Amino acid sequence: MYLSEEWLSYERKLGFRPVITGTVEEIRTGYNGLSDTIAKQLPPHDSTLTVLPVRIYTPGQASERKLPVGVYAHGGGFVAGSVQASFEDYNCRYIAQNTPCIIVSVDFRLAPEHPVPAQVDDVLAGFLWTRDNITTLNGDPSKLFLIGASVGGGLALSVAFKLLEAPQGDQHAQLAGIVALAPITMHPEHVLAEFLPDYTAYEENAEGPLINRAAMYVFNSLNGCDARKDDVKGLPPTYISTCGADPLRDDGTVIERALTRQGVPCRLRNYEGLPHFFWIYPEIPTGDTFREDTVEGVRFVLGA
Repeated sequence: MYLSEEWLSYERKLGFRPVITGTVEEIRTGYNGLSDTIAKQLPPHDSTLTVLPVRIYTPGQASERKLPVGVYAHGGGFVAGSVQASFEDYNCRYIAQNTPCIIVSVDFRLAPEHPVPAQVDDVLAGFLWTRDNITTLNGDPSKLFLIGASVGGGLALSVAFKLLEAPQGDQHAQLAGIVALAPITMHPEHVLAEFLPDYTAYEENAEGPLINRAAMYVFNSLNGCDARKDDVKGLPPTYISTCGADPLRDDGTVIERALTRQGVPCRLRNYEGLPHFFWIYPEIPTGDTFREDTVEGVRFVLGA
């Protein structure tokens, strides 16, 4: 496993390697503690950005012009995370302000108390609510997209598949694009045979920082899915980011291959030598590059 000097320097400063693993409760405690720690390092909220209690982010430059709207699903591996996490809030603010667009962040239910597909159902409900209220939000109905990080990226793709199953001319036609940031897209035991030679990240990055293979086994034991969709035809333009030192790296590269093969406009950006969710750490300079790239990814899927 290759780790960049940027990341290794950060570990030396910390004096340890951050890893969130263990039981569900241990993962939740570690994840929530990470949010509290990082909150102290993030800059003050931009006073030109309005955040409503329902976690709708509207950029300060909003005017009479209708804006794109993204429905956002947070990370946390099905079992942890929320819209209140400091790093999720910061990224949503950044994307809303710099695209510019409106972000609707969905606080979906968590497993194991709420087994899969409760999370998919909640994000779908958030998408449909946003679609039905987009005029009230001053949003552009032709530029409604899904966006998510880690498990949230997988949920964005899952909801897109759900929308494809709707009758022709119904809600799926209103999905303009997908932005999947370091997504989980498949169960490692159910990878299509043609992609197996390229699906090596679970072995190469088994002991990586932040999440390792053991943590992913906990998440996968709760996702309730035997396999992922193998037909991606019909999905809208998609932007995918991956992290080189992430067990989930090849979840992104494989889905990018499948999309490209089906003629779906797709763009992939890999961050070599950096672990899963590296961008949440304010002291990692490439995090700024990641956020800039994500904004460009949103513009790409919207054809802007």
